[in-house]
Amino acid sequence: MGATLSKDTTAGSHYYEAVIQKLKAMIASGELKQGDKLPSERELAEKFNVSRVPIREALKIMEYMGILDSSQGDGCRVKNITVSDFIHKMDFVVHITPDTMVDLQEMRISLETYAAYRAALRRTDEDLADIQQVLLEMRKAKRDPNQDSEPTIQNLRELSHKFHRYLVRATHSSVLTSVYENLYEMLDISRQFTISTSGISYNSILAHEAVFNYIILQDAEGARTSMSEHLQDVREQLNTLLAED
Repeated sequence: MGATLSKDTTAGSHYYEAVIQKLKAMIASGELKQGDKLPSERELAEKFNVSRVPIREALKIMEYMGILDSSQGDGCRVKNITVSDFIHKMDFVVHITPDTMVDLQEMRISLETYAAYRAALRRTDEDLADIQQVLLEMRKAKRDPNQDSEPTIQNLRELSHKFHRYLVRATHSSVLTSVYENLYEMLDISRQFTISTSGISYNSILAHEAVFNYIILQDAEGARTSMSEHLQDVREQLNTLLAED
C-alpha cells in the first residue's frame, strides 16, 4: 500500500481528509492496532508527503472522535474501538459537506426545541441540579484568565454539549435520548470544521441560562421559544462561517 498522497488523492479535497483516509486504511487493515503508537507528526508528514498542518488537524479530529489517545504524553496511540464503529465515523467525517452541516443544524433545531418543551414538563429536581451545575461550570470556565487557551475553549464546548445532553435527558424519553445521541455525535464531528477559536461567548451562556429558567418554571412554551432563538443564532453563525470558508 503506497503511503504517499498523490495530487489525485487530494484534488478537490482538504489534505487532512486524505490523511484521515490513509490512517483509516492502516487501522482497518490491521497495520495499526489497539495500543500502537503512531509515528511523530514529522514522520507522518514525510510518509504522506504533506506538511505538518494537515497531519496535526487529522490527529486532532481522530482524537476528538475517540479513535486516538494522546493523554499519556508520549504521542498518539490507537484506542480500543471496533472496526465497524471506526469506519462509520470515518466515512461520515470525509463526506461532510456544507449542505450536510446545514441539514444537521435544521434537524437539531427541530429536535432540541421539542426536547426543551418536554423537559419543562417532565424535569425532576435531580435534572435541575445537574443542569445548574453545568451552567455554574460554564461561568467559572469563562472567568478563567486563560479563557482563550485551547484547553479552556475545549472545556467550554464540552460543557455546552453536556448542557444540551442533560436537557434532552430531562425529557425522560428513551427514544428521544437515543435519537439525539446519534445525531449529536455527528454534530460534534462537524463542529471540528466550523466552530471558531473564540470559544463560547457570554451571550451563549446567557442563552443557555434563559432556557434553563423556563424549565425551572415549567414554562414549556417559553422553553421551546428560548431554545429556538438560541439555535437560530447558532445557525446564523454556521452560515456565516460556511460563507467565509
